Amino acid sequence: MSCKLIVAKDKEIVYCALIDNDKRLVELNVSKDNSNDLIGKIIIGKVINVVKGMNAAFVNIGLDKNAYMSLDSSLDIHYTKRNSNNKISNGDEIVVQIEKDAFGTKGCVVTPNISLTGRYVVLTKGKNFIGLSNKIRQPEEKKRLKTLVEPYITDEYGFIIRTNANNKDSDIIEMEIKELIEKYTNIMNIANYRTCYTEIYSGISSVLKSIRDMNDRNIDEYIIEDNDIYNQVYEYVQQSNSNLVDKLTLYQDNNLSLFNLYGLKSKINKALNEKIWLKSGGCIVIQPTEALVSIDVNTAKFTGKKNLQDTIFKTNIEAAKEIAYQLRLRNLSGIIIVDFIDMKKEEHNIQLLEKFKLYLSSDRNKVYLMGMTKLGLVEITRKKTNKPLYEQMKEL
Repeated sequence: MSCKLIVAKDKEIVYCALIDNDKRLVELNVSKDNSNDLIGKIIIGKVINVVKGMNAAFVNIGLDKNAYMSLDSSLDIHYTKRNSNNKISNGDEIVVQIEKDAFGTKGCVVTPNISLTGRYVVLTKGKNFIGLSNKIRQPEEKKRLKTLVEPYITDEYGFIIRTNANNKDSDIIEMEIKELIEKYTNIMNIANYRTCYTEIYSGISSVLKSIRDMNDRNIDEYIIEDNDIYNQVYEYVQQSNSNLVDKLTLYQDNNLSLFNLYGLKSKINKALNEKIWLKSGGCIVIQPTEALVSIDVNTAKFTGKKNLQDTIFKTNIEAAKEIAYQLRLRNLSGIIIVDFIDMKKEEHNIQLLEKFKLYLSSDRNKVYLMGMTKLGLVEITRKKTNKPLYEQMKEL
């Protein structure tokens, strides 16, 4: 599927939108003035409370709510001030990275196992092994990439090889690895001389993050409306992936903005609706909660009586394809429970799960289809990389 990535600006709001050939909105990130996301920031925090029963600690990172930090055995904590030479204790000052943003009554989730994400690899502190994207499937390519990265692993950090590294020149990947190592070393050195609550790494802007993380093989053109953002992107791709320079376009039309040209307002409003109608007459109801995302598939306007089970099966298949699309569009993550229309034939349930898994595979986020429960509910987990769209829009 070929797409365009457009960066539109409406007043102070920046919309980074992935649009497919049918002018359908596929992904969207929204930010104020192309600001940096909280997720990925590295901060010196102070341990406020170690809760042994939860095997966790609460850390003050200078925000309204204390952050939650799991204390599993794989942690590699970098202390800038210690009250005890033994285990982590109250008052310790440590370097942490924000993994998940605050949600509802909960504060951020942080980890001392810092990761620095590049276009092709991720440096992972405390995990000194090689991880490999499961979307890289050719045995020869897997072996090449692992052999390439292995010499750079130390006792302190390892690397995860991303999908974008597939069939990329070794020199380009090695250059990025060296840049990440240098960045990591600088961060750790700076942390030793900074005071508590200091932000020592802010990450990159939301637009640059989208460009970094999206697979460039599927993007034909990057259309950017704002001159300052264009210059920022141009400089970034020249350094990280010069092949993209020719795909960059600066949009200049004082009479028609990109936001209006691609009808983003109506597309966003549609993406925030709770109910989505299917061509078959069925509908999907999506309801995010603090604990999970509930998705219900209904027959709704469908009133057919002939070959009822076959029609329900086709409606469920149609719903599965739409749900996979909506998860990516709305950036829904965590635990997702789907209640499809009940089907009597076991073979239909098996085929539905196979099709659903295929549709979910196009998502660039990690999505796991766990299977169907005895109650007929389908369980999914999707990795959280940013706030869901409805939260992004609330904050504007």
